[in-house]
Amino acid sequence: MKEKWVRKVLFFLSILLIPCEIDAGSIREVALNVERVRSIEPPFRFGVIGDSQGGEKVYAQLIQRILGRSPRFLIHLGDMITRPSEKEWKRFFEISRPVNVPFFPVIGNHETGKTHLGEEMYRKQFSLPEGKTYYTFRAGGGLFVILDSEAGKGRIVDDQRSWLEKILSSSEERFKFVFLHRPLFLPIDSLKRGRAMDRYPLDRDELHRIFLRNGVKAVFAGDDHRYDRIEKEKILYLISGGGGSPIYAFKDQGGFSITFGSP
Repeated sequence: MKEKWVRKVLFFLSILLIPCEIDAGSIREVALNVERVRSIEPPFRFGVIGDSQGGEKVYAQLIQRILGRSPRFLIHLGDMITRPSEKEWKRFFEISRPVNVPFFPVIGNHETGKTHLGEEMYRKQFSLPEGKTYYTFRAGGGLFVILDSEAGKGRIVDDQRSWLEKILSSSEERFKFVFLHRPLFLPIDSLKRGRAMDRYPLDRDELHRIFLRNGVKAVFAGDDHRYDRIEKEKILYLISGGGGSPIYAFKDQGGFSITFGSP
């Protein structure tokens, strides 16, 4: 019964809301937002959006629709900009000005670009916990883990992997959610096959086993510009990459930007 309830909640990317005031602060103040959401009690909603680069008009409309559902915070799955530049970041923050809830970014390949300068610029845009591109926060009995799938070009390795295992194994939260840019598993017709985490299948499968051992309920990713969901050994893997960028699939293949519903 519990598993069925979790799947139902996650399908709609939301948890029911109990009204409570939270200081939203600036979307740049990620470290402060981690503290701001600690006081959230269940039930509640949170918003998820990914891949808004190059689609300002659609992204702005989606932000309004998401905020209209009264989420307690918003997670962006990466690719907020098309290429690393101060001009693009300035424009992203201008369009995101209506966001009045705590904001948590995930770094994507369009943030990093082709050199180390993109990641350096990304770090300057946000006040990140401990200055890292991967971090975690807790809200309403849930553990939310933000990963950097770009550091290993489709792998979670070295210090980040050790940190991940420690965070997950030591957590006492009932619900554990993971957010990263590159999907672990892709639809068979995806244009991203071989360029996401499936590029390194052994590392990808070991990451899945880490999630499985530690009771992760759902993993959210972007990168593929569509909506998709699969369940693998009781873990729900969702792709939400229709945040404004050109869609990579027909509607019957998940080629739409956003859906809403109620548990």
